[in-house]
Amino acid sequence: MQTQINISNTDNLFQDIRMAHRLLVAYYQRLLPTIQDIADHLGLNFYIWTPSEFSRPGNLTSNPFSKWQWDLLPANCTRYVFHNAKDNNKVQVGEFMVEFHVITDSGILKENDPNSHRAQPDALNLHTEVSSAESLVKIHLYMPYHNQDKNWHNDIFNICEDPKLTSEPNSQRIEEDGIDCYISGFEIPLSDLLNENAVKVITARIEQYQSHLLVVAKRESE
Repeated sequence: MQTQINISNTDNLFQDIRMAHRLLVAYYQRLLPTIQDIADHLGLNFYIWTPSEFSRPGNLTSNPFSKWQWDLLPANCTRYVFHNAKDNNKVQVGEFMVEFHVITDSGILKENDPNSHRAQPDALNLHTEVSSAESLVKIHLYMPYHNQDKNWHNDIFNICEDPKLTSEPNSQRIEEDGIDCYISGFEIPLSDLLNENAVKVITARIEQYQSHLLVVAKRESE
């Protein structure tokens, strides 16, 4: 169903727009510190971040008028990655990487768009209605089982497939392009990340998955 912006009353329209921007910032002000707190409790350092569905806004000289307007909202679906590696170019047994794939609106995911983003999606006419979409966090863990001179981003994050998400700790063995790695992961509603006890609960669950992978990886490395 096509949805139209009501421009008959521009005062109300821009009041809604101002409110929407303030709500987004308030949401990020709650979301990002919570993710950082979880990473801190796990002893992880920030590594990289990247939008998962669209592009970054660009740099100082990037022409925003030649890009998709979706690129102005890079945090709508975003991957935040942390690890405890001592060297980004060395993959060591016992080190691990955690990715928080924050999906604020599942309706903009490529797999939920029949056109697969061949053209810029119409924000008011997406295939999935707002009421049918979901807000999720997919948490992925990566742990090597051999020491290698590999780059965590280029050779692990970019090469490994996304793990199958399970309700209990599970290990999936990756042997692709010479990358010796175990992966695992789970999914939670995004609202869980905003709960008062989110840091304690989610940290504990990640630790369960990490401990399981560590046992398997160390056994494999022997």
